[in-house]
Amino acid sequence: MLDIEQIEELIASRQFQQLKYFQEKTNVFTIVGQTHTEHWHSSFMRWLLDPHSSLCLGHYPLVRLLSLYMIKSETTELSLKTVFDMDLDAIHFETEKTFFTVDRKKRSIDVYGESDEMVLVIENKVKARENMNGTEVGQTKEYRDYVEAHRKSGQKIICLFITPDPRQKPYDKGYTQITYQELYDYVIAKCIEHPQLNKDGRYLLEQYANNLREPVHGSPMALVNTALCNEIYDLHSGVLDEIFDEIEKSSDYLEDDRLSCVVYAHYQSVLDEIYLSLDEKRYGRTPTSKVQRKIVSFTDLYNAGKIRNGTAFVMEYDGVCHYAVAEYDARDRECYMLLLDENKQPYYNAKGEKIGYYKASSQAGIDTVNMYRKKNQIAAKLETLNGPAHWKTKEGVTIKTLIDSL
Repeated sequence: MLDIEQIEELIASRQFQQLKYFQEKTNVFTIVGQTHTEHWHSSFMRWLLDPHSSLCLGHYPLVRLLSLYMIKSETTELSLKTVFDMDLDAIHFETEKTFFTVDRKKRSIDVYGESDEMVLVIENKVKARENMNGTEVGQTKEYRDYVEAHRKSGQKIICLFITPDPRQKPYDKGYTQITYQELYDYVIAKCIEHPQLNKDGRYLLEQYANNLREPVHGSPMALVNTALCNEIYDLHSGVLDEIFDEIEKSSDYLEDDRLSCVVYAHYQSVLDEIYLSLDEKRYGRTPTSKVQRKIVSFTDLYNAGKIRNGTAFVMEYDGVCHYAVAEYDARDRECYMLLLDENKQPYYNAKGEKIGYYKASSQAGIDTVNMYRKKNQIAAKLETLNGPAHWKTKEGVTIKTLIDSL
């Protein structure tokens, strides 16, 4: 049983108070109410990568990103020698690069960089997974088709899909996925440590890093104080373990008058960051969540035996039924939600390939409703949907119920 002296030793420690200060430190992104809009993140990314930006680190951030790409990519499009031989200072960046598809539909690439030697395409997904966008190929495929069609001789094409959640995958296999945690660890943190970084640049990078702590779907985009959190745990593991165990067992910690519950209720954001920052063997989750800090995907439900290959789903919205089915890819060892048409048949592209695969149900629900509305000339466009609460199995069990049972 915890006593007040043990608690005081934890919360009065320099490290705990430093973490608390970092959390409470004013964040300019929060002040202007733009914590997690994709456009703001894309604008920051363009500034970060631009060799001529006010950051004054030249092409160092871009080299760091390309090095991360080489680590993550399964292709041999780039080598370190190739990167070092390039004139990276010549690359020009822009956000919302606008173009028209072959059928004259307007599209825009989140971050676009080009020189005579390279084209860099970045699709930035902060809150939602990639959607079909009313097409048969998806956003990422359209963007890559465009740059391939306009590729100059000698240009290397690099396509990146940047997202907070490692389980979110691009629709097009030609993209390399990078998480915001990796972006922070490999690029932003290294820039902050650079000896040539100017005062203004350091301030903006630290502000942005602090902003990455802000939650998306209940989880930080990136954990930026992991070293400090691990130090706190190493110094106070006994106290932190007991707090975690008691909160996990409590039916309502906010109404529980035990010392551990009172402390957790008061310092929850600080304690949660500590637990989230530890590896999964120790915690990697908060005491109020049974799931690690990742969105529950169809693969999770499949691996847990909650769904199987071929499990059918139906969603009734505005009096119309929409259909989907779980489909397991044995090669990728991933399970997807596959949208079906009104005849319960898959959608196909011009090449005869099935399309409309999703890792989670909310965006699938938004897309199928919007495709129906577009087909029936309904102008209103659905923007948000609690997919797990709407999609049901043929037995009437919601995906939310399946998730909660994990």
